[in-house]
Amino acid sequence: MSVLSTLERLREKSKLKEDLINILETPQGQRFFRVLLRECHVTKPVFHSDTAKMRECEGRRRLAMSFLTLLGQDDPQELINKIEMENKNI
Repeated sequence: MSVLSTLERLREKSKLKEDLINILETPQGQRFFRVLLRECHVTKPVFHSDTAKMRECEGRRRLAMSFLTLLGQDDPQELINKIEMENKNI
């Protein structure tokens, strides 16, 4: 892997982070993100005896966690806790 491709990927990731932050600065973006995290089982855990269903749920969860990681949270649980508290106040 070349240094240039690594730099390009880092720049792209930086742009994506900036885009996500801009979206989350709007009430619509915040509302959407809360639902996304809940439906991806980040703020609303789910358990199934069916292993295929558990794999599906874990795949969704990993997608949502990738957005949290992109936002640069050292501890995604901190953001999850904040969102859960906001949901209780709604």
